[in-house]
Amino acid sequence: MARRYLRKPDLAGLLRVKFPTWESIGHAALNEAAFRARLDRSGRLTTLNIEITNRCNLRCVYCPVNRDLERKKSDMPFEAFRDLIERTPTLTTLLPFQWGEPLLHPRVFDMVRFAARRGVRTYLTTNGSRLDADTRRALLCCGLTRLTISVDGDDATHLRSRGQELAPVREHVLALRRERDAAGANLGIDVSMVLDADSAPAHAEFERAWTGVVDRVQTIPRLVDGPRTRSCREPWRGVLVVLADGRTTACCADREGALDLGNAFSTAPQAIFDGPQMRALRRQHAQRAFEGPCARCSEFDHPAVSRRFG
Repeated sequence: MARRYLRKPDLAGLLRVKFPTWESIGHAALNEAAFRARLDRSGRLTTLNIEITNRCNLRCVYCPVNRDLERKKSDMPFEAFRDLIERTPTLTTLLPFQWGEPLLHPRVFDMVRFAARRGVRTYLTTNGSRLDADTRRALLCCGLTRLTISVDGDDATHLRSRGQELAPVREHVLALRRERDAAGANLGIDVSMVLDADSAPAHAEFERAWTGVVDRVQTIPRLVDGPRTRSCREPWRGVLVVLADGRTTACCADREGALDLGNAFSTAPQAIFDGPQMRALRRQHAQRAFEGPCARCSEFDHPAVSRRFG
């Protein structure tokens, strides 16, 4: 699929992670068919990308959270999170993070455990700064499907981008792998790098340093300001992003929730996915009449990585 249909062979590993069952592949195919047909409806809502907190303990140079994010910093209450899961009966996949460090939420493990007990696959991304022994034990027993640790290139690039030493993060990741293997746990462990002009020279070292150390090594392009020229799959893909205050958007790139498709605290996620704002957004993309944050959504262009939103 990655090589022949999408023509993005570097996404093969990501697709294996995202669609591990024939059922998930079938739902993805239906949503892709709706995108290809440029329908204003899509097949099925399967994934919630829930921002359980938009607080972070780092100040990465390319991230708006502690620089110019306008939204109020807050944690999503556990009860609101639980309600979202319960009111989305078609949910198969959960990403309990967005703009923020999810391990700062005091009930993050309760959230993952609640979703896992309902049979939902849960994928968490962290900056790796809080992977101490207690946290690692909790990650291994809460039912998490996969953990991704964000790493920016080599030691110097990581420090320059994040203000964080890379060596302690690596030690935490190695310890987590040892503990996982000793316990016979099923947790997948990935590392992911954001590629831009500054980090690109360190990409080869990043690949060399982590290949064979973790289960998957991923590179994603940095979001940049630039004109959109192609329709984006996100409105059809079966995913809703729910921000910490309940506002819903179609895409992780909409950092302020400007698309504002509805509030998931008061409206069922499926109703938002099928609702008038989302249908209007699909029509805009079908006609390539991009508005709001979609109009200036582009990605760093580099031969080592495929664009996600095109």
